[in-house]
Amino acid sequence: MKKLVYGVIGLIVLIIVAVIAIPFLVPTERLKEEIMIAANDATGRTLSIDGEFGVSVFPVLGLNATKVSFSNTPNSNVPNMASIEKLTIELNLMPLLSGQVSVDKFVLNKPVIVLEIDKAGKKNWEFASVEKEQEASEAKESDEESEMDLGIQDLNLGDVQIIDGSITYSDAQSNVSHEIKEANLSLDLRGLDEIFRTEGSAVWRGEKIELNTELGALRAVLKNRATSVKAAVKSAKVSLTFDGNLQSTAPLILGGSTELDVPSLKGLLAWAAEPIEANAGTFEKVSIKGEVGVNGSVYSFTNADLAFDQIQANGDFSVDLGGKVPSLKGRLDLPVLDVNPYLTEGGGNATEEKTAAPASSENWDSAPIDFSGLKAANAEFKLTLGKFLIQKMTIGKTSLNAVLNNGVFDLNLDELALYDGRGQGNVTVDASESQAKISQKFTLEGLQLKPFLTDAADFERLEGTGMFQLAITTVGTSQKTMVDNLNGGGKILFSDGAITGVNLAAMARNVTSAFTGGGDVQKTDFAELSGTYDIVNGLLTNNDLKLLNPFIQVTGKGTVSMPPKTLNYRLVPKVTASSEGQGSGGTTGISIPIIISGNWANPQYAPDLAGAISNMADPKALKDTLEKVGKGQLDGILKGGATTDGESKSGLGSITDGIKGGLGGLFGTKKN
Repeated sequence: MKKLVYGVIGLIVLIIVAVIAIPFLVPTERLKEEIMIAANDATGRTLSIDGEFGVSVFPVLGLNATKVSFSNTPNSNVPNMASIEKLTIELNLMPLLSGQVSVDKFVLNKPVIVLEIDKAGKKNWEFASVEKEQEASEAKESDEESEMDLGIQDLNLGDVQIIDGSITYSDAQSNVSHEIKEANLSLDLRGLDEIFRTEGSAVWRGEKIELNTELGALRAVLKNRATSVKAAVKSAKVSLTFDGNLQSTAPLILGGSTELDVPSLKGLLAWAAEPIEANAGTFEKVSIKGEVGVNGSVYSFTNADLAFDQIQANGDFSVDLGGKVPSLKGRLDLPVLDVNPYLTEGGGNATEEKTAAPASSENWDSAPIDFSGLKAANAEFKLTLGKFLIQKMTIGKTSLNAVLNNGVFDLNLDELALYDGRGQGNVTVDASESQAKISQKFTLEGLQLKPFLTDAADFERLEGTGMFQLAITTVGTSQKTMVDNLNGGGKILFSDGAITGVNLAAMARNVTSAFTGGGDVQKTDFAELSGTYDIVNGLLTNNDLKLLNPFIQVTGKGTVSMPPKTLNYRLVPKVTASSEGQGSGGTTGISIPIIISGNWANPQYAPDLAGAISNMADPKALKDTLEKVGKGQLDGILKGGATTDGESKSGLGSITDGIKGGLGGLFGTKKN
C-alpha cells in the first residue's frame, strides 16, 4: 500500500516538474508552429496565428492568441472560414488531480464564422482529411453505450463567453443567405449537479433576438436521468418559451408547457423576407399555448389553446414517426370560424363575372390523377365548428371526422346545421389499388331555400323547404374515366314553396306575359317540386320531374350525358284550369311540351309541336278544358299576347321565347 502511495506521489511530482519545464524546453514559437501543422494535417486547411501568441502552464494552463484565422475551401470567394480577433483559454490544473475540470476562462472575442454550400452541394465545414471510417465506428460505439461517462467527477465553468461574433450562411444551390451579427453567449456552470444556464443574444435582419436556457443538472443528462428544462427565445417579432422536464435522452422523453406569441404574423413574415398581402386587421396576432411531449418516436401537442386574430380554437395533435409511414392524430374545436375578414376585397364583381360565364364545353381531363399522397401517411382528424361564417352565409354546428389509412381516405360529415336543415354525408377515396375508387353519400333535409340561396348566391327566386339525397360511386385514374364510370342516383324535393320571377299559371292566358307581363310580381306557388335520378356510366336519367300548382302542372323527363356534356330533356307544362288540378292526378288539360337539348355550354330550346297536337287529339278532353279555361285564355296560348312594346306576338313563337325568358328569369341569366 505504501509503495502505491509513494508511486502516486512520485508521479505527481514528475507531472509538476514536467509542467514547469515545458515552457523552457519547447519555445513558444515552435509550439505555435506545431499547433498550425497539426491543424493542417487534421483538416487539410491552414490555421494562421498572425498576432500575439502566449502559453502559460502552472498553476493555470493558458493560451492567448490574437488574429487567429482558419482558411476556407479553395473555390470560395471568402478567404477564411473562421477568424477570431482574440482567443483566451485558461484551465486550472490542480482540480484535475481529483478528476475535476475547472475552466477559468474560455473567451472568443469577435469570432467570424462563414458557412457555405457551393453549387455542387459541397459544404465548407466538411474536411477532406477526416477519417470518416473511424468516426463512424466511434459514433456506433457511442450509440451503443447505455450511459454516457466522460471520465470526470465534476465540471466548473468560469468566464466562458463569445463576444460580438458573427455567423454568415450561404447556399449557392437555393440562393439563400443569412447573417447573424452581434452574437453574444455566456455559460454559467458551477458543477455537474448544479443548474446549467446559458444567456445569449444576436441580431438578425436588424432585430435583436435573446436566448436563455436553464438545465436542472448537466450530470442528469450525461447519466440519462430526469431533470428540469427551461428555454426562452424572445424578440420584438416573436417569443417562444418552454418549461418542463427531460426524463431521458435515449430514448428521448420530454414534456412540458410551451407558449408561442407573435404580435403580427404579417410583420414576422416580412422580417423573414416572406411578405404576404392581406386585408387590414388580418394575419396579425398569433398565440399558441399547450403541452409539448416527446416519447421516443411520438411527438404530441395537447391541451392546445390557439388564437389567430379573432379566431379561437382548442385541440390535440400527435405524430408517430416510428412506423413505415408517419401516423398523425388530431382534434380541433372552433366555436366560431369567420373567414370574411380574409376574403379578397371586390370579390362580388369576380363572382358576377363567373356567374355570367357559360358552362365549359371542354373535354374532361384524361391526365392521370396522382393519389400517391394518400399513401404517404396515416391520419385521424376530427373537426368541430360551432358556427361558420363565409360571405353572407351562416352555417351552424358542423362535425367532420376524417380517417386516412393505407391509402384509403374516409371523410364523414356527422353533423351539418344549415338554415334550419340537417345534413349528414360520407366521402371515401380508396387509392390502395391501381385505380382509385370513390363513393359519396349525402342527405340534407329541412333546408329553408330562400334564406339559404339568398345568402349563398344572392338568389331570391325560390322559396320553400328543400330535401336532397345523393349516392354515387366511380372508379378510374383520371377525370375522364371517373366521369365515364359514374354510377348512382339521388332525389330532390322542394315542398310548400314558390318560384318568383315566373308565373306558370299565367300561361293559361298568355305565355309571354307569364314571364314579362305588366310589371306585376310574377310568382308560381307549388305544393311540390320533385324528381329522382339514376346515373349509369355517366348517363343521368330523370323520368319523374313534377311541379304541382293550383292551375298548372309541370312534368319532365330526359337524360344528361356527362361524358360528352350534352342533355336531352322534355319539359311539359299543362294547364289544369282549376285548383283541383294540384295533385289530383287528372289528365284533363292543355299541354305544350318544350324540348331542351344540345351542349351544356349552349342548350337549345324548342316547342314540341307534334307532342302538343297529340295531346289535343282527344276531342272530349279538349272541349272540357276549353270550356273551363275560356276562349280569351286560349287565345293567349295559341295566338300570343301583347309584348312589352304593345305589339302582338304569334303564339308558337311566344311559347319558345317565353320558356327561354322564364328560365332566364328564374336563374338570373339572359335568354340565350
